[in-house]
Amino acid sequence: MKRPPTKSEKNATGQFADATHFRLNVATAQTVPFAAEMHERAEQTFPGAEDTDFTLLCSLILQAQPRNIKANEQAQNLLQEYGSLAAVMAAVSWQETSKSIKTLPEAVRVLLMLVRESGLRIQRARLQHSGILAEQQQLYAYLRAIMGPEKREQVRVLFLNDQHQLLADDIMGQGTVDHTPVYPREIVARALQLKATLLVLVHNHPSGDPTPSADDVVMTNQICGAAKIMNIHVWDHIIVAGEKLLSMREAGFL
Repeated sequence: MKRPPTKSEKNATGQFADATHFRLNVATAQTVPFAAEMHERAEQTFPGAEDTDFTLLCSLILQAQPRNIKANEQAQNLLQEYGSLAAVMAAVSWQETSKSIKTLPEAVRVLLMLVRESGLRIQRARLQHSGILAEQQQLYAYLRAIMGPEKREQVRVLFLNDQHQLLADDIMGQGTVDHTPVYPREIVARALQLKATLLVLVHNHPSGDPTPSADDVVMTNQICGAAKIMNIHVWDHIIVAGEKLLSMREAGFL
């Protein structure tokens, strides 16, 4: 007879969404019981262990490999290197070759990739149906998840129709840790192809500081000017810096 899950196990399952920035339905996932020593180790290493990424990552590892006796050690190494579960999932998805990731069993890597990709698709589908500008917090969660862990600058453009529904989410430029070349004519051409009337510009600052630089302001003005000629409105330019986020519109730059 299967015992009911404990409070800590329920928390670990229910918190998947928060650690990955997504509201995932994981109620049907099989609950894998934690050994008492694993919780003790978690509490010693990460205060408040029941609600930390450590517990969640252990849960995912054990979902993929229930007999994995090194789950807590693997989770600890990954979090020490990458800092958060969201960053770990991103690193696995980008197939980084760090020692902590290379030692993960293939089944674990695949599960982490699937969880992240599923979350991104769920979030993207919601934005397509509900309208980005009406679901601002959901949009911010999506952008933090997909761009927050990036180690190089990246420029994305969200193309919207008159109903503020997402038509496309395209990467329009990738660069170094502090610079990305962007061409306004390519962004406008893509908007015309999609028949988009609104744009949301997004780029990341791997430095962790979301404050717009002088180059960011100049780039934004150039894109706004090019888009305006074609009756396309740039609604916002959002800068993502890890968990931090800045709206240039709300900050008065647009």
